[in-house]
Amino acid sequence: MKRRELLKFMLLAFPLAVLAQPKEKKMSCIVHRAHERGIAEHGWLHSRFSFSFAEYRNTNRMGFGALRVINDDVIEAGMGFGMHPHRDMEIVSIVTKGALEHKDSEGNHGIIHAGQIQYMSAGSGVMHSEYATEDEDAALFQIWIHPDRKGGVPLYDNRDFSTVDQNNRWAALVSGDGRDHSILIRQDAAIYSTHLDKDAQISVAPVKPFHGRLIFVMEGSVEIAGDVLNARDELQITDKEEYALRALSESKILLFDVPMH
Repeated sequence: MKRRELLKFMLLAFPLAVLAQPKEKKMSCIVHRAHERGIAEHGWLHSRFSFSFAEYRNTNRMGFGALRVINDDVIEAGMGFGMHPHRDMEIVSIVTKGALEHKDSEGNHGIIHAGQIQYMSAGSGVMHSEYATEDEDAALFQIWIHPDRKGGVPLYDNRDFSTVDQNNRWAALVSGDGRDHSILIRQDAAIYSTHLDKDAQISVAPVKPFHGRLIFVMEGSVEIAGDVLNARDELQITDKEEYALRALSESKILLFDVPMH
């Protein structure tokens, strides 16, 4: 059979195989699903890890650029972490339920309620403790970002973002320049949050060179770059394109803009 006749035969005999070629996936957009996250259960502490942390070891998931940790913790009422050390890390705690009591070796003391955000720059070294208050469990996202320099005096701050407008718009929570009344951190990075109505659409803007973006779904379901993301799914973006993010249900989203080097 001649080559042309063979090709014609293949098209007639296997049309679905030809027409159903998989669409090439953009390598600059990588999805990680909630079920792939690390798990730790310690009786009073229930944790899910986006990146390698504690007893969860995954050499393929050591962070995303300067972003080192996204931990999803539930701490049972009255329980928590006693005094323990940190250094050279920017630590952001986003409390979503209950309240978390913080004490540190610099004399800072605060109780952070749902809707509030706590920031601690460990600097050259600090000891601190965190406990859920006695009346109910505390739920939070704890985020670690590598600083742009080592050492320095430890810093502490907390802010109430419960009255900040996050409806169908990005609100800056932390940033390297304190933009829009966000908490100032020691890194050229930013964390944004939005609460989307069903069918609402929001732009994910391009970032500066050598930066990447990570979309993390706290609640709900969204569509972006041809992928559907559900609660605790994430999308890593390493190109410079602008993307449209559409809510398939009421959703709460975090957007990270971090240096990749």
